[in-house]
Amino acid sequence: MKELNQHHTRFPRVRRHPAQPVKSDVWHAQKRVLTSKMRTGCSAENLVIWYLKQHNWTICAKNYQTRRGEADIIASKMNEDLKGYPTVTFVEVKSRTTTHGLAPEINVTQTKRKKIISTMRHWIGTHEYDKAVYRCDIAAVIIARHKAPRIQYFKHAFYIREAFGW
Repeated sequence: MKELNQHHTRFPRVRRHPAQPVKSDVWHAQKRVLTSKMRTGCSAENLVIWYLKQHNWTICAKNYQTRRGEADIIASKMNEDLKGYPTVTFVEVKSRTTTHGLAPEINVTQTKRKKIISTMRHWIGTHEYDKAVYRCDIAAVIIARHKAPRIQYFKHAFYIREAFGW
């Protein structure tokens, strides 16, 4: 009898009105439409993840979001900055589809930096890393037509000394 009750609690019988949409219809209605900018950004993030993995980084999170900000990629690696300690880097990915105009890394504004710092605070508070080195990097990706994508990686792109009191 106990098994029977467990079965019923796992799969409750829900009656629906015939005019009510089926779950699959609701899911299709809520699909996100990806714009060309969103596709370019997603491709750039995937290229940077590939780049980091080629350099022996471990990807901890992608598109880590908090109430106050977002980090595109969070990666860690042992013995990068200090021997015997892990380095955790928060990578901001900026991309362009043309080689003309401003460089993508210029678009990391002071407001965006503050959001990354607040995301770092949240990450440090929720994840247990004993004596780790934290840094902020920027990856600038140019994806031009009929050309191979180009990645420029800037280590220690900006400093966070004043935000953490270091």
